[in-house]
Amino acid sequence: MNRFSAGLLALVAVCLGTISGCDYSGHRPDEELDLGPVSLADRGATQGASRDASRTTLRDTEERTAILDSSMTLIQRAAIKPGGDNFRLAVQKLNHYFDGTSLSNYKLPPPAREFLLTQLPARMVAELENRNWSLRDARHLEDCMMYYGIATRVAGTGEELDKVRRLFGWVVRQILLVPPGLLGSRQLPQVYARPYDVLLRGMATETDGFWAERSWLFMSLCRQLGLDAGLVCYSRSHTLERSIPRYMVATEYEADLMHMRRQQRPPILWICAVRIGEKLYLFDARLGLEIPGPGGKGVATLDDVVADPAILEQMNLPGESPYGTSRASLVGSPTRIGIYIDSSQGYFSPKMKLLQSELGGKYRTILYRDPAEERDAFARAFGKHFGGMTLWGLPLEVETQLFSNPSFVASVQASLFLFRPEFPLVYCRVKQLRGEFEEAVQDFVKLRFAENATLVTDNKRTIPKDIQRGLDVYATYYLGLMHLENGKLDQAEMMFRQILKMVPEPAPNQPYYHMFRWGANTNLARLLDARRQRAKALPYYLAPNPTSEWIGNLLRARDIVWDNPLLQ
Repeated sequence: MNRFSAGLLALVAVCLGTISGCDYSGHRPDEELDLGPVSLADRGATQGASRDASRTTLRDTEERTAILDSSMTLIQRAAIKPGGDNFRLAVQKLNHYFDGTSLSNYKLPPPAREFLLTQLPARMVAELENRNWSLRDARHLEDCMMYYGIATRVAGTGEELDKVRRLFGWVVRQILLVPPGLLGSRQLPQVYARPYDVLLRGMATETDGFWAERSWLFMSLCRQLGLDAGLVCYSRSHTLERSIPRYMVATEYEADLMHMRRQQRPPILWICAVRIGEKLYLFDARLGLEIPGPGGKGVATLDDVVADPAILEQMNLPGESPYGTSRASLVGSPTRIGIYIDSSQGYFSPKMKLLQSELGGKYRTILYRDPAEERDAFARAFGKHFGGMTLWGLPLEVETQLFSNPSFVASVQASLFLFRPEFPLVYCRVKQLRGEFEEAVQDFVKLRFAENATLVTDNKRTIPKDIQRGLDVYATYYLGLMHLENGKLDQAEMMFRQILKMVPEPAPNQPYYHMFRWGANTNLARLLDARRQRAKALPYYLAPNPTSEWIGNLLRARDIVWDNPLLQ
């Protein structure tokens, strides 16, 4: 299936041609010395000098605060001012803010350095200690601030497991799964998307092996709750090495990444585990399901799965392929059971730790995690089954490609075509993701019912009809998601039913946003299920869906039937 109709594809080609490549050391007071008699004039001069020094310190403190506030504001506004100098200016201000900071603050702790040197080339580790801020760092800040706002809003308060469950449910509802390749074309194949871009477009690819975009997003949001999360991995006796993605090019950086992967025995990446205390709770982003605990209650832990084969056996669906991972495959792993964590460089950079300690209030966010401490925490949680913690190479690959490979960047931008700055969709979506719901609703409604709408960047040019049609679909679907998050189930149901009327079943040569039909069916099923209208939910769970989420929907439908075999 192509991403666009023939007419829209031609317009995309034209538009893509315009895209350009995104210590105060302790001291003791001097002992009081007898300097002889001091006149009143001398005393007044001394007191005046003291006041001047105090004012200078206050001015310095106020200036630093203003610099930091300005840099964070620039980064936050970058999403709604695309194409500007926000990132460049923010980087300049951050370099100014930390000017004079002791070089010792930029050094990795020895255990962290030792661990990272087992995972990355030495010059990558050295780069983590670079004191200079860069555009790549600014992107990390933008991402983390967005993730923190979402995670804290959605998770709410209460027990940590309850917060994580709410967060996982939000990710599953907000992010539609699509088959690999359908967000690409012959000219620009689909490439891996970072969580920020997955949030924008509301679509992710999640399959066994290479694609795990929804899992990556979930892991990133858990990080902002202060929780360690990763992909559980294990191995079988014979595994095949994953092939190098076809978008890779032979830069020096990428050669290091390829070498790093070839040195590792390829694991089987399974599902997400979130560490809460010394327990690992399991969430399957492929199916959109938590792994149910013993007796179908709560969320299973890794200990539950290892102790009782029935836990994973309940994930088997008659007539379909087996679940794929069993207790036997986990405990029989030659390398035991390991964990793959996000390799995004920013999380390991000491300067991010410095900045994180300076941020608070509306700029609070999690920027840094000591990898050695994280490894040790996972080791305690895995216990005797621990097979080690490894950096999941794909996040680092994506970062590298985004700053070095124009073909990769063009593919990412093509999958976000309707979020280009000349169209209003990106501004509405960012407001929605930031929780600015009142403004977002108004903007989406205005977008949805616009007649002869003009480009944001040129009010003399009308948005083409086929593009406006796509914007209408996005606005309708996102309104449904926003109402769902806010508990307005009647309005959400109305929007999702409208999607079913607006778009047919996806087929070749249709726009990619027709895939929102699958999300509308799934969200209608869950919405009706939550209302205990389970008979009405069944047809939506059973609606065809070519992704792994359909298996999750069938498992939900099975549970409905098992609970009430006579359900009509």
